[in-house]
Amino acid sequence: MITYRLVEPQDEAAIAQLHAQSWQKHYRGIFSDAYLDEQVVQERADLWAERFAQPMPNREILLAEKNGLLVGFACIEINEDPKFGTLLDNLHVSREVQGQGIGAQLMERTAQLAESKQPGLGYYLWVLEENHQARKFYALMGAINHETMPHGNPDGGTAMVCRYIWRSTEEVRLRK
Repeated sequence: MITYRLVEPQDEAAIAQLHAQSWQKHYRGIFSDAYLDEQVVQERADLWAERFAQPMPNREILLAEKNGLLVGFACIEINEDPKFGTLLDNLHVSREVQGQGIGAQLMERTAQLAESKQPGLGYYLWVLEENHQARKFYALMGAINHETMPHGNPDGGTAMVCRYIWRSTEEVRLRK
C-alpha cells in the first residue's frame, strides 16, 4: 500500500538518493556519463541539504512511501511565476514502482495542495525535450507544451527544455 505525507527533516538523504538515481536512469545520453557516474550523487545531496537548511515558505514536498520506504516525491513552489503559477520543480518515482499511478497521485495531490494554499493559479513544469517518457506522461496528465528553449545542464552542456502548463491546478489529473 502506498501512503502519502509531507516531508520531514529526516527525509533529506532518501530524497537526494532517489533524485540522483532517477537522473542516472532517465538522463543517460542527455547529461554526460562522467557527471551521472561521478558527480550527480553528491550534487543532489548538496542541493537537498541546502533546501532543508534554507526552507522556502512557498515550497512543499510530498512523499510517497511503500512499507515505510520512500518510493516517490514531488516538490512544488507555490505561485513561483506570476504568469504560470505553481512550479512542479521535481517529480521522481522509484523505478521499482513506476507505472503504478504514484506519479499521477503525487501530481494531483500537489496540485490540490497548491490550490488549498493559493486558489486559482496555474501549474507548470520544465522537462528535458529528450525525456520522451516524461513528456508522454505529462501530456496524459493534461499538460500542454507551451514552449521549448535551450537550457544549461548541471554537467556544463546544454539541452532543450519544454515548459508544460496547465491553466489551473484543477486540470492536473490523469486522462484515461
